[in-house]
Amino acid sequence: MVKGAEQKHQIGIAGRSERRLEAFTLEYFPCSTSRRKLVEARTVALRRILPAVFIPVLWCALATPVCAADLPAVSKAHFTGAQSCASSSCHGGGAGHNESLIYEKKDRHAVAAGILAKGTSLRIAEALGIEGDPGKAAQCTVCHSPMQAVAPDRLVKGLKADRGVSCESCHGPAEAWLRFHTRRDVTYEQVVAVGLRDLNDLHGRANACVACHLNLDEPIRRAGHPELHFEFDAQSLAQPPHYKDERPSLGPRSWLTGQAVALREMSWKLGTHRDEQLVARWKALVWLLRKTDSGRKELTDGEDFAAMKTAADRLARNASRTKWTGSQLMSQLKECVSAHAEFGDAKIEKAEHRRRAEVLVPAIDRLWVAWKKEGGATSPAFDPALDAALRLAREQEDFEPSKFAAALQELESALKQLPQP
Repeated sequence: MVKGAEQKHQIGIAGRSERRLEAFTLEYFPCSTSRRKLVEARTVALRRILPAVFIPVLWCALATPVCAADLPAVSKAHFTGAQSCASSSCHGGGAGHNESLIYEKKDRHAVAAGILAKGTSLRIAEALGIEGDPGKAAQCTVCHSPMQAVAPDRLVKGLKADRGVSCESCHGPAEAWLRFHTRRDVTYEQVVAVGLRDLNDLHGRANACVACHLNLDEPIRRAGHPELHFEFDAQSLAQPPHYKDERPSLGPRSWLTGQAVALREMSWKLGTHRDEQLVARWKALVWLLRKTDSGRKELTDGEDFAAMKTAADRLARNASRTKWTGSQLMSQLKECVSAHAEFGDAKIEKAEHRRRAEVLVPAIDRLWVAWKKEGGATSPAFDPALDAALRLAREQEDFEPSKFAAALQELESALKQLPQP
């Protein structure tokens, strides 16, 4: 067990107030990496995004009111398995009630464990000295199949732990709330209080994803694992989602929240161990976020990683609640594409330019997608120029700052041709 100050840090960074899942996670996810990722990334999670998903059944209307004293304790809750969500009367039904089917057929989380048996994973496992099936190794399953770490006595009787990143990996152990979460006399806050993870708040939703989609232990990286990048908005839409969230300016809010959360996580890691490769990525992300109004106000100067961790989390919380106007979207797009002048600075090393391009292009992409959706206008010249910038940003050691700068100038010209908000 990790003790002292390190344990306190692992139990929720950036001053989170919710602590109800700490004891549960510390007890049932034994390795220290698991604890940090699952406590820090999942303490806060989705609020009121699925009111229509939790379908009331007949007995709900006949149920007596529930009070807080009647609710089971989360520390005693068992995992009930994905099948407990998948009946046709719940989340495995027809259109509008088919969240489980969407997850099973279209969501890559469902097959996250299967990839451990394939070529690249096997080579990584061999380099790490893992003998036998990497699908049973804690350093792999912590993200690819987290329920494998749950103690058998925390599963309901007869249940075999789900493989992959299953329902309860994200939403929490269901025993405490499964049978009453559809009751109309039960508040959402009561269900959350007994273990349903609150994933509606964007800051909380990003926390639930960032650890496994960004943090990579150094030995695993050296063994050949691909570098991880967290792009919260794009990755949330790529599955596709098994939920609906049609709140205004969700895209840019998700983008900025996710990037700030990523900066917080990088700052945490660099505060524990300096890694020059990660420092380069950290500097690029700071550079990008300081191109936003809120980033300029919130983020600290220098390489004080502890201060930056706090500032980045504050930025993420504020970003998750701040709606964007069309004018703000266009202004931010212009700010990003105008960076072409900086890529001509010969005082900055090519490697640093490449890292900046690596975070800048996804930012432009997410802002552009939001503009097309909410601004109501598009440009036939912008998308080809954005594709060209993306290809250049991916060129690794062959990256040429001058060519990338020219691609940004093409994007700037395309924006000038659009009607301004």
